[in-house]
Amino acid sequence: MNILSKALILFIVVVGVLSCGGSKNAEQEALAQARRDSIALAQQNTVSPIQKKYGAILGVPAKKIDNIPLFEFIDDWMNTPYKLGGETKDGIDCSFFTQYVFHDVYGNLIERTAQKQFDAPDTNKFKGQHNLKQGDLIFFNSKGSEFYDITHVGFYLGNDKFVHSTSRKGTSGKNGVQISNLKKQPWKRMFVAGGKKPKISNATTQN
Repeated sequence: MNILSKALILFIVVVGVLSCGGSKNAEQEALAQARRDSIALAQQNTVSPIQKKYGAILGVPAKKIDNIPLFEFIDDWMNTPYKLGGETKDGIDCSFFTQYVFHDVYGNLIERTAQKQFDAPDTNKFKGQHNLKQGDLIFFNSKGSEFYDITHVGFYLGNDKFVHSTSRKGTSGKNGVQISNLKKQPWKRMFVAGGKKPKISNATTQN
């Protein structure tokens, strides 16, 4: 076997060894990437305690609770007592609560009273409850009629549920900030209209 033949054989062996090493490294990198992908997928599929809590309250899958800042805000204020004219954790009324939601969650300042929120030129009012989307205002009075003064306002969350501060006692036996069902009395009877405000009507899409 001449020198040229030996050199060729040695070259083939070296290339083969390097190729095997490269293949092993590629395999390890592929496994590492698969692990990273698995972790990322698991993180994407992980739901937070706030999602689980309010998914159960609203009766929707936890993953549908996708506006986390909104529900963190609600959770922070939940069970705060009702107080006419109140603007603090010691007591808050319905219209300041909705004003506060808009300001803190969406960065949008709206009117102070329920009637002014209803009358505002930029409030796009509608009667059909099937058109309600998360982020809409809901207006009420004892007659359920737009021809009487608006006396109460809430913030629609989805699946017929809305959050508001009310003097009426909820299921907990307390008044104040709570989540109620629009299809149940007295809210069903008192419903006047929904209202969409600028900068929020497209913020979320949950029904």
